[in-house]
Amino acid sequence: MEDQNLSDFTRFIFELGQLKRTPRSGWQKLGVKNPESVADHSFRTGVIGFLLGKLEGEDPYKVAGYCLFHDIAETRTLDLDWLAQKYLEKEDYLSSDVVADQTEDLPAELKSAIDELFDDSNKSEKFEKVARDADLLDLLFQAVEIAHRGNPLALKWFNNTLTYLETDSGKQIGDFLDRKEREGDLEDLIGWWEKADPS
Repeated sequence: MEDQNLSDFTRFIFELGQLKRTPRSGWQKLGVKNPESVADHSFRTGVIGFLLGKLEGEDPYKVAGYCLFHDIAETRTLDLDWLAQKYLEKEDYLSSDVVADQTEDLPAELKSAIDELFDDSNKSEKFEKVARDADLLDLLFQAVEIAHRGNPLALKWFNNTLTYLETDSGKQIGDFLDRKEREGDLEDLIGWWEKADPS
């Protein structure tokens, strides 16, 4: 890459760094003092997307790529939770205009690769469901973690979110978390490090 391309690339990466400092606003409504950042959420959503894509027969790399980039517009719009989104036009908070502005100066091959992630004509209905379930599953895991740190209000969000899962694997994972939560049997899973072999 030439210096101008390197400058544009570097500027884009610095912009994405803003997501590490952008809190997820929904958790603030529940009084969570230090909520996860958008970058925290995007990372785990990407991992879940990869695994869920594999389970559901979708290309796990494409699902993970989409999930990693799905909230990049929030460097400019900030995170808008579901209540805030209710008052906006449908596409205002996920605007392709934001992503187009963010990527316009990137080298053509990089811009094209990101554009492809967001191109609806490249995604099947099942792909959309897998990616959406990955996003929702991260919220479910986060809600359980917050509830187990002493904020029972997060369980209401957990229960509401369960109903939106659409894929077979997503529903199975959600139902498992729900069952373990109702049985009071999640501590063993949340405390994963206790079972780790230190040797």
